[in-house]
Amino acid sequence: KKKTADEACKFIIEEAKKAVAANGRFTVAFSGGSLPKIVGPPLATAAEGLNTDKWFVFFSDERCVELDHKDSNYASVKQHVLDPLKVPAENVFAIDQTKVSTPEGAASEYQKRLKEFFGNDTKPSLDLVLLGMGPDGHTCSLFPGYPQLEEKSLLITHITDSPKPPSNRITFTYPLLNQCKAVAFVCCGGSKAESLTKILKPKQTTQKQGEAVLPSGRLATPVIRWYIDKDAAGNIDFETKIEEAEKKNSSADL
Repeated sequence: KKKTADEACKFIIEEAKKAVAANGRFTVAFSGGSLPKIVGPPLATAAEGLNTDKWFVFFSDERCVELDHKDSNYASVKQHVLDPLKVPAENVFAIDQTKVSTPEGAASEYQKRLKEFFGNDTKPSLDLVLLGMGPDGHTCSLFPGYPQLEEKSLLITHITDSPKPPSNRITFTYPLLNQCKAVAFVCCGGSKAESLTKILKPKQTTQKQGEAVLPSGRLATPVIRWYIDKDAAGNIDFETKIEEAEKKNSSADL
């Protein structure tokens, strides 16, 4: 897991330096789950010289809870990433606390703030979105078989019946994810192996006719990187350390 974290951290740092050099800022989104705990320590070690005052942080999905709640993605990212890296609080775009009781309103407000940041006449395109993947293949709060997968116009949508608690959430949609510059998945643990194989090596799996592509495999972002540990890669036959995945804009690091 440490090797996976270190490799993911290198990519994050590369993208951050590249963005700051080109545009004077680095726009990045974090998911929750285990991701902040995995990438936080190596980022903290490398924090010196990262110009984290030029980082602007968003959340690819969020639970509709208070910011200090144990289920808050913001709270986890703050603890493991934002505080150690000293990212200014004014550069962090958390869910509006006045809207958490109304997920649809919270999603609408977050979309509004996102558009205002990038300019209402410009398509929001973050430099990097950092994602995890659940054992069922979900990412953000985009779950298999749920209508949010088919959203075509909203950049941020809501869900009130998440199969994982808490049930009320807001999430990035594919229209937003696909116009971002790069996505990096960080996946560790054997529980991810079956879904990961279906996504990265579909020819090695027996998928039923008409079976939907898992949510994590539906992205069409220009650059997609996968950082996975040996347990997560258990069902994949990697012949080299870095192998081009069966998707021209995607690669996997083991």
